[in-house]
Amino acid sequence: MDIVLVDWKSLKKIDAHIHILPDEVHKANPDADDVWEYADMQKYQQIMAENNIEKAVVMPFNDPCLMSMGFTVHAVHRNLCALKKCYPGQLYAYADVDGRNSIAETVDAICRAIDDGLLDGIKIHPNNSGIVIDSDYNRPIFDFAQQRGIPVAIHSYPNTDDDVSAARRIARVAERFPNLRLIVCHMGAFQWEWLLPIGCYVDISAILPEYIRVYGISKTNKILRRFGAERLLFATDYPDSRILPPQQIYDFYFDALNQMDFTEKEARQIAYENAKSILETKKLSMQDGVNKMTQIR
Repeated sequence: MDIVLVDWKSLKKIDAHIHILPDEVHKANPDADDVWEYADMQKYQQIMAENNIEKAVVMPFNDPCLMSMGFTVHAVHRNLCALKKCYPGQLYAYADVDGRNSIAETVDAICRAIDDGLLDGIKIHPNNSGIVIDSDYNRPIFDFAQQRGIPVAIHSYPNTDDDVSAARRIARVAERFPNLRLIVCHMGAFQWEWLLPIGCYVDISAILPEYIRVYGISKTNKILRRFGAERLLFATDYPDSRILPPQQIYDFYFDALNQMDFTEKEARQIAYENAKSILETKKLSMQDGVNKMTQIR
């Protein structure tokens, strides 16, 4: 492909998967010298301005020690809410899960974070929590999210077929909860074919550079096309790309996507409209679910 069809850098974008650490975590680790020193909102604001990123979705880790100094899921939620408040209109944030808590405590914490703190979805990271994605523990979370129309983002970068975040396990979840607003992060990595038949969005965070390294631009383009523009979410996992330094992530993504054959309309869907639709639909459905909340509590 010799012709650049779309200038992805100039497109208005929502980065649907980034990581920002709260100020208290940065202050507690002043000598940190790794990618996480870039997970700073003051620095990221400049990146947003340079790359036409209107909003970004901050994802937690299912490990409270990484997002708070209180080391509890409630402390994480307070920090995420504070980030949103400090940078109004620039951030969405997803609720965290702490597998050390009972499932009743987990659902209650999520409910409070979304209703009281106005968080925007739920993030489940099976590899960090150590809880298999299709386990009984997670079922009440999915049931709650399905009833309320709340998006659930699932980390899926499995190493084996039976990994706790294996794409086939996510397919099983989708079968059990057919109306779940499901986002599979990292496209299920190299198990992406399991996700083709199910009703989910996939974000291209972290995995796009790896696909291009393994498959090249042309085959990666074909894989993305298998899902269709209506299911893809622009996302980077900034600042932790796995194979790229933080300073190179956005330029790499734009250069790669510029070489693909998405039309401008499709690119706008992927870059902005799909994520906006997921998050705005959630907000509209919240009022419908308020009465159901007390039943689950």
